Amino acid sequence: MLILALAVHVVAMEGPNRSPSRSVTLNNGVVMPALAVGTAEYSGDNATLAVRRAIAAGFRHVHTAYDYFNLPEVGVALAEVPREELFVSSMVSPCIHPAAPPKRNETDPAGCFNLTLADSASVLASLGLKSLDLLMLHGPSEPFGHKGGCDAMACELNAAQWRALSSLLRAGTVRSIGVSNFCRSCLSCLLDAAQGGAVVVPAVNQVQLHVGQHADPGGLISHCAGLGVAVQAYEPLAGGAVADDPLCASVGAARNRTAAEVGLRWVLQRAPSLAVRAGSDAHLRQDLDVWGWALTQAELAELDAASEPKGEAGGRCSWGCTE
Repeated sequence: MLILALAVHVVAMEGPNRSPSRSVTLNNGVVMPALAVGTAEYSGDNATLAVRRAIAAGFRHVHTAYDYFNLPEVGVALAEVPREELFVSSMVSPCIHPAAPPKRNETDPAGCFNLTLADSASVLASLGLKSLDLLMLHGPSEPFGHKGGCDAMACELNAAQWRALSSLLRAGTVRSIGVSNFCRSCLSCLLDAAQGGAVVVPAVNQVQLHVGQHADPGGLISHCAGLGVAVQAYEPLAGGAVADDPLCASVGAARNRTAAEVGLRWVLQRAPSLAVRAGSDAHLRQDLDVWGWALTQAELAELDAASEPKGEAGGRCSWGCTE
């Protein structure tokens, strides 16, 4: 088996503390804005307004998902900006997804492959786009809260979905493909399941990462780096808990920064990309104000050692696996 494109490069690293730049060159050469604005939990006109507000604030990476159920409304805002000015990423749901819509239990790999292609086509049509810059699997085909690694069935279904995304990459429908909520075992079986020939290494693995999980939870961050997979953090504020965290507040007070700004900065010095929620104008401006300053090595070490807050997944990087 040949593994393609093993390098990921963060562009123009600044200074001794590895302050990241505003873009990431993925392992296939595609340049991705490092800061993405997410659209989860927005519906109807609120989804359109949220994306408009984020674009007006300066965001150029908009993140969506099949199971956010707001793609047409997000697409309205996207259509108001020249396509070449935006990086658009989205996700398709696992084939086993019992806890939340779209609830499904497709255990046949061939059916899973076809379902993934259909979902991908639905994403594009709903957004009103001809192509995506990044399309990801939203998680492994394991139930929510699953402990341990991906089992044999999950591996087989994950591989079927990956073949579907790879076919879209070859066709030029998407510029890059990735995963979300994939632990080390799920990544390994995804690559090991290739049936001969070359297998595309995921360009991105989007996982939950925030202060309180330590610098390399479960060895996942370093594992992804070794594969050339760019980690993108979601829930970087642990569902808002980081904004009230005493340690982050203490570090921020010495710098005239908020606890939330410290939390976001910590993530960007531990992973090359993060996705934030499309909040108020003030919060969006605060989210964008993460460039041009860096935490010191002593501050990083102090934050790395924190075991709180636990966040929405109880300190886990994924809702679908732990190993």
